[in-house]
Amino acid sequence: RAFPSFDEPAHKAVFEISLVIPEHLAAVSNTIPAEIIEHAPGYKLVRFEPTPKMSTYLAAFIVGDLEYVEAKTKDGVAVRVHTVPGKKQQGKFALNCAVRCLEFYNRYFDIPYPLPSLDMIALPDFSSAAMENWGAVTYRESALLVDEDKTSAATKEWIAIVIAHELSHQWFGNLVTMEWWTHLWLNEGFASYMENLATDKLFPEYRIWEQFVSDRFAAALRLDALNTTHPIEVEVRHPDEISEIFDEVSYSKGSSVIRMLAAYLGEKDFRDGLRLYLKKHSYANASTIHLWQAFEKISGKPVAKIMRNWTSKPGYPLVSLDIKKETAKELELKISQQRFYSSEASRKASRDHTIWQIPISAMTVAKKEVNQYLLPDAQKVFKAYAADRLKINANETGFYRVSYGGALLAKLSGAVAKKQLGPIDRLGIARDLFALAKTGLVPTVTVLQFLENYRNEDDYIVWAEIAGGLGSLDALLFGRPYYEEFRKLARDLFMPIALKLGWQAKPRDSHTAILLRSLALSQAGYYGDAEVIKQAQTMFQNPQRIPADLRGTVYGIAARNGGPAEHRKFISLHQKETLHEERNRLAAALTRFTDKSLLQKSLDYMLSKHIRAQDAPLVIATSYYNNHCRELTWKFVQKHWPYFVKRYGEGLKMLPRLIKPLESFHDKAHFGQVKKFFKNHPAPGSERTLRQALEGLEANMLWLKRDGKTMGEFFGRN
Repeated sequence: RAFPSFDEPAHKAVFEISLVIPEHLAAVSNTIPAEIIEHAPGYKLVRFEPTPKMSTYLAAFIVGDLEYVEAKTKDGVAVRVHTVPGKKQQGKFALNCAVRCLEFYNRYFDIPYPLPSLDMIALPDFSSAAMENWGAVTYRESALLVDEDKTSAATKEWIAIVIAHELSHQWFGNLVTMEWWTHLWLNEGFASYMENLATDKLFPEYRIWEQFVSDRFAAALRLDALNTTHPIEVEVRHPDEISEIFDEVSYSKGSSVIRMLAAYLGEKDFRDGLRLYLKKHSYANASTIHLWQAFEKISGKPVAKIMRNWTSKPGYPLVSLDIKKETAKELELKISQQRFYSSEASRKASRDHTIWQIPISAMTVAKKEVNQYLLPDAQKVFKAYAADRLKINANETGFYRVSYGGALLAKLSGAVAKKQLGPIDRLGIARDLFALAKTGLVPTVTVLQFLENYRNEDDYIVWAEIAGGLGSLDALLFGRPYYEEFRKLARDLFMPIALKLGWQAKPRDSHTAILLRSLALSQAGYYGDAEVIKQAQTMFQNPQRIPADLRGTVYGIAARNGGPAEHRKFISLHQKETLHEERNRLAAALTRFTDKSLLQKSLDYMLSKHIRAQDAPLVIATSYYNNHCRELTWKFVQKHWPYFVKRYGEGLKMLPRLIKPLESFHDKAHFGQVKKFFKNHPAPGSERTLRQALEGLEANMLWLKRDGKTMGEFFGRN
């Protein structure tokens, strides 16, 4: 649209950009201005220096009424954060992150950042969180700007991660570019891996690799467990297919298998392999095999052979561990693999016999000894001491799930309860149990009983995993006769940690303690604790005094237990607010009410002039996860579908956000409704997402049908 071109990543060129703009405005492009001269009365011409040789999708120009803050790296690179007037001071945190991040990447890649400047621009309305244009990175305001009084610790962490992601692209993607969209993961998977590596160096207090397992890793496992997933390397034959692969497979599975490979190769060989790859293909294009060749040359290991099925095949393995033979002193254990599916229907219909080369790590709980080896076959037998308690996939570095035979799982229960395993390993056991229950390999009641071992849990990432698992059950069981008994179980789990942390921040709170306080209070309030609800309602009377880290929690509880007065107050606060982060919190709260008339007003508000185009699909999508609003949201989306297609349907990656949450339904009627509606209403660029939502919906139907009765009996007894 901007200029005639062969708009494909393999076609690279040097771009010389000149802009004629009103004289009172500023212009930013990939390089620094070489010349600014008068063009005509009221206009000026800005001519920029030639860019490096690069792909068309990285060319950028931004014109507007802008101001900026500036700093320089140790190497003399000028770094600027641009904002609309009045917000430049909110760019200081991002500026500091960017300077330190560039310096880290210069050292890590052993290749200097090749431009004299780096501009980062906060855009008021932008379809993505950010875009890595070379030297002129664009961001949503919420992914770049910090207000010290209103910005939460979680948002600061998010901003650091987004900056680290986009700046890693200056090497992975910009300096070396994928040959074709099939290899998109070389851009996004590696940027999603490097964002954690850099953030961990800049902010070790974030414990970001632990949160990676809780967030990115878990998201990849969920999506890639569907029969309707796709390989990391997926053939792209039409432009409409490009936007669909910007998903958790390319980003999160990509980064997860890279993390697995890095653990297998070791830190030094992994870094040196990346350096070789980047230096060899600088200012050119590459495919996956070129990266494997670089790792092989450095490490001497058969990387291409090991990684082939991880990137070329869909899905991932379930590793099962069972006792084959047992004596007083020795266990003979069988370890086997098969493809994992989250849907019982997909699992039973599968004809997939893929064998992955799995880097297995088996840890003995008592001695913390980790044995590592490859599982290249469908199954293998090995021996262990009878007293050993084995945790497979130590530190959750391997991209697979684990199923333990009953006796082996029982052995691990004490290790979880006594916290003899680290937080990541405690998380992994809970995560896999919930997944195994959904697909029908473990009774859901077994999972609910195993949760008793987490009564004394005190780590954020473990509680985040439990909250997610219980959230799935909450949607599944809403409206069932024993729903309130389920809520009581969840409330009883979260109340001790919520009481322990309280509402008052402590001077020595760690970063993850701050996150856990918000999570624990949110969950306790959601599941109906009267004292937590009362305190949140009291705090909401004076919103400006609510600490930034608790605003989302207080708003959510106040809305869920509020009425028309609270709804009007949220609308008023939203319309007066200027900080994008706070506006998002307030908009999200409008979808938390339980009164359907208020929720209808909230949904209508999402299409008003008060909600930015970038935000509406995200907020509408969250409303599906309110049990009281799910049906209302589905009807709303159907009613306005032509509008959504017109506004978001052309390559903006927004329509899938309105379709994916349909997986939260769990009945045959909605399964039929969704299929029928989209048979007659096209969803351009979202066809794969629709198939995935239907598969997830069917999985929920089968889950409830299979385990609903036994869960009812369990709650009746307890």
